[in-house]
Amino acid sequence: MPLEYALQHMGRFPDPGPWKLPRSQTVRLSEALGISDLPVQRVRRSKRRPYVFNIMTAGESGLGKTTFMNTLFNAPLKENKPQRNLSATQTVGINPTTYELNEDGVTLHLTVIDTPGFGDQLNRETNFQPIIDYIDTQYEAYLQAERSQEMRRNIKDNRVHALIYFIPPTGINGLKELDIEFLQRLCTKVNVIPVIGKADTLTLEEATAFKKAILRDFERYDIRIYPTAHAEDREQLVELERHMPFAVVASDDFVDVGGKKVRGRTYRWGVVEVENEAHSDFVHLRELIIRTNLQDLIETTHIIHYAQFRSSRIRTKGRPESFLACDEFYESRIDNAKKTLQDEMQRKEDEMRQMFVAKVREKEASLREREEALALRRQQMMEELEKLRRQNEVEEQGYQEA
Repeated sequence: MPLEYALQHMGRFPDPGPWKLPRSQTVRLSEALGISDLPVQRVRRSKRRPYVFNIMTAGESGLGKTTFMNTLFNAPLKENKPQRNLSATQTVGINPTTYELNEDGVTLHLTVIDTPGFGDQLNRETNFQPIIDYIDTQYEAYLQAERSQEMRRNIKDNRVHALIYFIPPTGINGLKELDIEFLQRLCTKVNVIPVIGKADTLTLEEATAFKKAILRDFERYDIRIYPTAHAEDREQLVELERHMPFAVVASDDFVDVGGKKVRGRTYRWGVVEVENEAHSDFVHLRELIIRTNLQDLIETTHIIHYAQFRSSRIRTKGRPESFLACDEFYESRIDNAKKTLQDEMQRKEDEMRQMFVAKVREKEASLREREEALALRRQQMMEELEKLRRQNEVEEQGYQEA
């Protein structure tokens, strides 16, 4: 080690430093090599291994959580169980069940974590702890697997990637104390997506007012919900965030609407369609969870929530603060570098825009000058023509008099 250090500092073998690579040189290919197929190879390879997604549901009984999960994934994940005796419920249960879903060659190992008994007791102070313990236990198991001698690529990911929290459709006064306390405790540990269950019990006006009251409570009590607080790709989420918190209707049954079978519920006054935007926000919620942000939910869990748990565990284990400071310093340098690059790109874009505007204005001014010159030339020619016409008239009149 001393010899290596000495050689590096003598300049014979300069150390590029951590996370740095020597400067690359651009080489022009004489003919096609096949590098452009690398993304295709990666996609093909990624499809061989199943993806993993773990989703937890929480909320008071009777809000249709089981039916909602069946509707969300278009599969009979769970059967509706008979109503339990709430007076006999003593603790909150944690029931994870894993399913394998296949679509176009892509396999998803979906784990649905139910929390029966939440909010059913008169004393609800102990409702939160089993859920918090389960989430922390999965983080701890992942941390221990990272420290083990096994290959890290074989780590089984049981961490909770999303928590769907069901809010009762009261339609008044915003969140209840149980909702506020739960969301405050869990929003820093997991990606929380709030949902208003059984929204067909509310009118459109009631649902709109209830959403505004809930959003005010989120801001007042500093409740960080997904995707507003964590997602990076903001452009695609502006439209989805307009519908938050999502007021949803779920159903396992299909009804006939205009000769077409759709998921819905039939009432005496009409039919509520699950996937009709005018009746429910269900399609927007499915768009967020599955079609646009499923991978982002997994990455956010690892980069933000698990990283916070890991750093807290490292500190409690007595790791020197200097090591953590180095990690934080490196992350801050990377963030600053990203911000600097974004600012530089924005500055160059603004300069190019200003240059383009200047050239357009210059061209417009040049065209305007040419137009004015042509107009002046035309006026001069018209005056000369008028002068010649008058001269011809005078000469013609002189001939006639002669």
